[in-house]
Amino acid sequence: MVSTKFSIGQKVYWARCERAPTSVECPDCGGTGRLRVTFHDETTVSIDCQNCARGFEPPTGRVTVYDRSPEARLTTITGIEIKQDSSVEYRTNDSYIIDEDRLFDTRDEAMTKAAAIAAEMDRAEREKVSRKEKDTRSWAWNASYHRREIKRAKESIAYHESKLAVASLKAKEQK
Repeated sequence: MVSTKFSIGQKVYWARCERAPTSVECPDCGGTGRLRVTFHDETTVSIDCQNCARGFEPPTGRVTVYDRSPEARLTTITGIEIKQDSSVEYRTNDSYIIDEDRLFDTRDEAMTKAAAIAAEMDRAEREKVSRKEKDTRSWAWNASYHRREIKRAKESIAYHESKLAVASLKAKEQK
């Protein structure tokens, strides 16, 4: 039989974090909202930064991140679950299931753990900002695509202008 650190009905402190949104300068565009792409022929184009653009909105030069603040919440244990691997989870009166390593007898112990959790989560979030979330398309692909579409559109314009010129000549001949 596995012994548990806490018992049902016991009041304990839960080490947790609150988070608040904030923003940091976009690491891809440096806050400009634009990226420059240079092709093999030294042609340079400017494109929207997709890292700091949200959905169909234009890029802002800022990326949303979260700051975490440590918190020790007093809660009451209402249930205990011992897993097959002998780990213990506690159910609380506010309907959470919490691992044993986040529950403490004193507020100070919980705040120390919560501060460590908040610092680690903040570090991981700031590190994540520097990585592309959807790396399936590169910035170069984006620029190549638009360059190709411009070329195609110019060819289409030239074709239709030539047809328009012929139509205009035929109209004059018929008069």
